[in-house]
Amino acid sequence: MDMDNKGWLYKRGKFRQSWKRRYFAVDPIKHTLCYYMSPPEEAVRRGRVVKPLGVIDLTNSTVIVEKDLHSYENCFRVKTHSRDYYISASDPFKMNTWISVLRLNSKLGTLEKSVEKEIPTSRKYSPPEMDEKYSLSFKLAADKMLKSLSDKAQSSRQSLEDTSTTKYEIKLQLKRYLAAIQTQRTESELKLKSLRESESASHQALDSINALIVTLDKFLQASRYLQRHTIAILSLNQNSRTSMRTLREMVTVRKSSEIPKELAKKYLQLLADRFPDTKSPPPFESRLLFYSQYYDKVHLPKLLQLEPAKVHRLDVWRKLVSSVNGIKKTCQQLSELALMEEEIKAAINPSIALRSRPMSMIDPDEADTHKKQKNTPGSLEDIPEEVAQKGNSNQHRSPADSLGLTLYASEWKGILKVIDALSDLRLREKEMSQKLDDALHSRELLASFSSKGKARTLSTASTSRSSLRKMSGESNITEGSNVSLFENKKESVTGLFENNKKDSMVENRRY
Repeated sequence: MDMDNKGWLYKRGKFRQSWKRRYFAVDPIKHTLCYYMSPPEEAVRRGRVVKPLGVIDLTNSTVIVEKDLHSYENCFRVKTHSRDYYISASDPFKMNTWISVLRLNSKLGTLEKSVEKEIPTSRKYSPPEMDEKYSLSFKLAADKMLKSLSDKAQSSRQSLEDTSTTKYEIKLQLKRYLAAIQTQRTESELKLKSLRESESASHQALDSINALIVTLDKFLQASRYLQRHTIAILSLNQNSRTSMRTLREMVTVRKSSEIPKELAKKYLQLLADRFPDTKSPPPFESRLLFYSQYYDKVHLPKLLQLEPAKVHRLDVWRKLVSSVNGIKKTCQQLSELALMEEEIKAAINPSIALRSRPMSMIDPDEADTHKKQKNTPGSLEDIPEEVAQKGNSNQHRSPADSLGLTLYASEWKGILKVIDALSDLRLREKEMSQKLDDALHSRELLASFSSKGKARTLSTASTSRSSLRKMSGESNITEGSNVSLFENKKESVTGLFENNKKDSMVENRRY
């Protein structure tokens, strides 16, 4: 790419609004953009002179990107004092190239126009003086613009260094946050493991206690059944042999599936010890003694085991509920810590999209006039205050606001301020990088073209000096011939000599 860029583009018509393919060429000396039906170089090789279809004066013009021109993409608009020209390129890179060249020529033309006003002028100029004045104004404008571009590059470079320093400090702060989150996450994982072990132990203890309580309930229910039927049978006042046979059949045959073996064994043993096999009914004292011994030795021990088992089951249940709630809370902590860790990692190492040479969508100079950049914060203590003043104005924030944190909401607010500050610094760094690239690229273009122009000026000056020497030598020869003619024919050719002398003087002044 050079300042005298050439190539095919599409231009929208003024009246019919139709797009046509035209060949565009930039004239960096006159600061104009010309467009043709075909490349003029082909017609020059054939010996024909081609006039442009139109000439766009780039001085004091504005070049901006257009996005709403229906189906045409890569469009930009050249806004002049007389008309707006809509032009479309084939791809974004060519569009950026043309925009850069046109903006540079526009600024150079505006600067050269202001420089021309500072150069002293007079009413009459000979052609060499006019050429010298024109090259001087262009040189002064180019030198002034080169100095401005160098200053802008130096300022952007210094701003980039300051931004990088502050960004490094913010990244260190985020890394400290990340290390604390990872430590907390490790502790939460260990706590979760302990809670899961406690939950498993509580489940096992609860299962064993429930099995014991079920066994005791079954034993006590069967014991109560035996007590009721024993009292009913013994109250019939039958002989001991008949009563004992009925009681044994009740235990061994009728309710064998409902009476535990341990209870049946103890019941039959106690029954045999207290009621002998006689035909007379058992005495009342023997029956009372049987009831008291059965309750004290068989029923009461199991009843005393049941109440502590129920209390212990309640304690184990409470411990199990506490473990389950702790597991839920710890899992939520781990989930929130994982989200925070992921967001901080994404903030420290964002994904960088590949792009071509940076080009702003608007002119950087216009952005400087319409938008005042804030100074980069120099320390981490200043960052939260700046972000707090901005509020929620950061449009490039990651989806951190919608994380739904509850346990670490207050901690996340502080971390989010640092992330927002880092995002703002990245945007500023990207903008400064674009300005630096544009300034360096424009300076390279201008310096290259100025060196070519200087070489052309030197060659033109040497050619002019040689032609002047040649013309002065021819005038001397003519004057010498006129003098010899005057010596031979003094009286007849006096008027002719004077006329020739005047003509030679006029000719010398012309060259």
